[in-house]
Amino acid sequence: MTIKKVAQQLTKLQWIEILLNERITNDLDLAIFQVLYSFENHCAYASQIGLILGNKGKTPHSKLNLEIGRYAKRIAEHYEIGFTVRSNQKYKYWDLFFYGWNEGRFFIWQLKPDLIEALKETGLTGVQFIPEEIPETEMSDLYEGAKKTVIINAYERNLRAKKRCLSHWGTTCIICGFDFEKVYGKIGKGFIHVHHLIPISQIGKTYQINPILDLIPVCPNCHSMIHRQNPSMTIDEIKSMIIKNK
Repeated sequence: MTIKKVAQQLTKLQWIEILLNERITNDLDLAIFQVLYSFENHCAYASQIGLILGNKGKTPHSKLNLEIGRYAKRIAEHYEIGFTVRSNQKYKYWDLFFYGWNEGRFFIWQLKPDLIEALKETGLTGVQFIPEEIPETEMSDLYEGAKKTVIINAYERNLRAKKRCLSHWGTTCIICGFDFEKVYGKIGKGFIHVHHLIPISQIGKTYQINPILDLIPVCPNCHSMIHRQNPSMTIDEIKSMIIKNK
C-alpha cells in the first residue's frame, strides 16, 4: 500500500460507498461517527466518545485512535487518498474524518461536512430509534451535549443488522400485518420499526445480534404498545390483545 504525503479529501459520494462497504467500515467505525453526530455541531472530546462507547481507564480514546488509523488504512487500499503528515513524520489519520483541535488537555473531533451528508443519505446517523427503547436507568448516563434520544449503544446502532432483518422478514408488521406502502403509497415504501426481542437493557456489550432471530419488523403502534410496560410485552401477548379486542 502506497500512502501519499499530501492530504486529500473524500467526496460525499465516496463516503457513501465507504460507509456501505462492510469490508472497509465496521460497527465500531459507525459507532464513533454516530456518537459525534449526536452532539451539538457534531463534535466532542475524543476521550468522551471513548467513555460513551464503554472504554475504561485513563485514556478511553486510545482504542478509538487505533481503530481510526486502521480504518484510514483500509480506505487507502481502495481510494487514492493522502494523509496529513505530522512533524515527526507520522500521519494524522483522524484528519481524513474529522476537524481536530485542542481545548485545554482535551482534544476535540468534529465530523467533516461531506461525511455528515453521507451519514444522512445512507441513514447511518443513528438517530432513528424511538425513546421507548432506551431503558430509563440509562438516561442518567447521558453525557452533557448529547441529544437525549440518541444514547449511544453500538449494538442498538447496528443499522446493518436492521437491513438484514428487513431483507429476511420484509417491511410488514409481524404483529398486526400493517403495510405502510399499501396504505400510504410510495412515501411509505420500506418504512417500518425494528424491535429487539431481547431487551436492550439485557444485552451485553459483546453480544452479537442475529438479525433474523433477534430482530423483527413491527409498526410504530405495536412497537409503542410492546414498551408500555416493564418488562416489555411479548409478541404473542400483543397479538392476543389484538384478537381479544377485535
